Amino acid sequence: MKLFKGRIVSFKSDEKTIDIPDGYIIVDDMGKIIEVGQKKIPSGEFEVFDFSKFVIFPGFFDIHVHLPQFDQRARWGKNLLEWLEHYIFPAEQKFARDEVARDTARRFFNSLVSNGTTTAVIYSSAHRSATEIAFEEARKIGIRALIGQVLMDRNAPLEMLTTPERAKKDIEAVASQWHGYDDRLFYVVTPRFAISCSMELMKAASEVAVANGLYIQSHLSEQVPEVEFVRELFPDIPNYTSVYHAAGLLGEKTIMAHAIHLSDKELELLRDTGTKIAHCPSSNFFLHSGRMDMELIEKYDLDVGVGSDVAGGPFINMLEVLRDAYYANRISPIKAFYHLTLGGAKVLGWETKVGTIEPGREADFTIIDPRPLANVNDELTDVLAKLMFLGDDRNVVATFVRGKQIWHK
Repeated sequence: MKLFKGRIVSFKSDEKTIDIPDGYIIVDDMGKIIEVGQKKIPSGEFEVFDFSKFVIFPGFFDIHVHLPQFDQRARWGKNLLEWLEHYIFPAEQKFARDEVARDTARRFFNSLVSNGTTTAVIYSSAHRSATEIAFEEARKIGIRALIGQVLMDRNAPLEMLTTPERAKKDIEAVASQWHGYDDRLFYVVTPRFAISCSMELMKAASEVAVANGLYIQSHLSEQVPEVEFVRELFPDIPNYTSVYHAAGLLGEKTIMAHAIHLSDKELELLRDTGTKIAHCPSSNFFLHSGRMDMELIEKYDLDVGVGSDVAGGPFINMLEVLRDAYYANRISPIKAFYHLTLGGAKVLGWETKVGTIEPGREADFTIIDPRPLANVNDELTDVLAKLMFLGDDRNVVATFVRGKQIWHK
């Protein structure tokens, strides 16, 4: 068994915390937490991880990130559609070459875990082989990941287009090997967005997802020109959200990124279908997409996690993304870290598995050194605020999944 010592900080809600100075965590050989306590450590033989100078957080979630865009961060563009055409599509086309896909995947996953991310929901490229390689590299490094091949059949370079029939075959082939692997890797069906997908392709994606119990992810109402283009493409459907609903893509295992320019009827539809939201504040600022209104999202009781949206977002470190989440909505540090941890777990339906540090949960931890920003025993809100406004990769000490160290400084 393993023993972890340090200040334990976890979140029961967006207002309630677990805060145990001089705490300890005992993890069994299966990677589950069996005891959490303070000061007086029980007797026994343990492999000891002494993080007494640091804060032990639940592992960080990044619920919206693009692997093939890893090297395209900080590319300036006038708007989303121009940015995609000028930078992103050419970069993603290179993933037809396995050596490009593997080299980028290795660097991408190493960057995730070295920044404290233990779970990521990932867009691969339009290539089945690149998606298989992404799963292979995720398996090697030990991260939790949901990965999906990007689906498009129009309004994108010809080399990146698929058909509904081929999409279903690709999804079924890759998912049959990887979905549920080690209860750690999962397939997420990934129609890019309604602009690049016909109704036939989206319906095919929905059918294969439902038939195989797969997750679904896409983009929703990121920018006004995008919304207007969708209206032109689907003139008989009342709004953008209803396009996805008509295709059968909304539901409790669906994550829609951005969700900025939505009407009340669209928010009601998301709520009624149980669809989840990926809040990507850094990307929203970088591409000048607009501001997701957290109070409005909460009014409709939608589950929200935080996404880096690399490369639309320039930061892969989630502390830096939290900073932008505050600038967008002035949320408290406790609420910000809740959405980064337990909130992310709830988006995936994993709140009884990970997301908090409690007995029975799996031991996914992000170890953070608050120095020189704050002392480890300072008042909790001060520690969280310092990390949220001034923290970055330099504060990350180690990353654990199921009690196994997958990265350390």
